[in-house]
Amino acid sequence: MATFKLIEYKDASPEVRAIYDDIMTTRKIDWVNNFWKAIAHDPATLKRTWDSIKQIMAPAHSIH
Repeated sequence: MATFKLIEYKDASPEVRAIYDDIMTTRKIDWVNNFWKAIAHDPATLKRTWDSIKQIMAPAHSIH
């Protein structure tokens, strides 16, 4: 089974760092967990997954 290194903030590309920053700001945390670091090898997947999670976490609005 192949394994790969997690992408730490200090080693991340500017694109990945921007997503990490958004994760930390949105969630009001000061670190990114290993789930995000693992999928950061594919920045498009990282962005798509984070965008999806943000939609799920968004406050609900009443429908009239």
